[in-house]
Amino acid sequence: MPPIRRRVIAHQNRPVPKRRRSPARKPNALATRSGATVLVVDDDPSMLSALARLIQTAGFRVLTFDRPSALLASAIPKANACLVVDINLPEMNGSELSAALAASGRGLPAVLITGRNDSATQRLIEEAHPVAALFKPVDERALFEAIARALACSDG
Repeated sequence: MPPIRRRVIAHQNRPVPKRRRSPARKPNALATRSGATVLVVDDDPSMLSALARLIQTAGFRVLTFDRPSALLASAIPKANACLVVDINLPEMNGSELSAALAASGRGLPAVLITGRNDSATQRLIEEAHPVAALFKPVDERALFEAIARALACSDG
């Protein structure tokens, strides 16, 4: 069978549409002005770096932690900050981490993320009382909406 030949017609004087940025990736002027911080905790290095890069594109300051003990041992902001934390972590789960931070007087509004959707995970989500719970792969628009709600709940 011979190849199909297509005729290309040039359209002169036709405006080229401008490429628009996705609203979720549009830099967040409030985030850059106010210095809002998002703390990301995930034991998967590729997920941790991907989330950090994505959240930074919106203008947030991002602090990353690969395990709960690293977060607990560090100085974290008390206001104008929130957590994006994986539910299933080594050492303790995301619900326990949120409770440990609250018990130490450093509680922050949390957005939980998980790759599981079973009854045990649902129970952990309910125990943590997060601002939002998102399932992997995380939709960036939903992530930024959840971060905005979490920051609205943060003191400061």
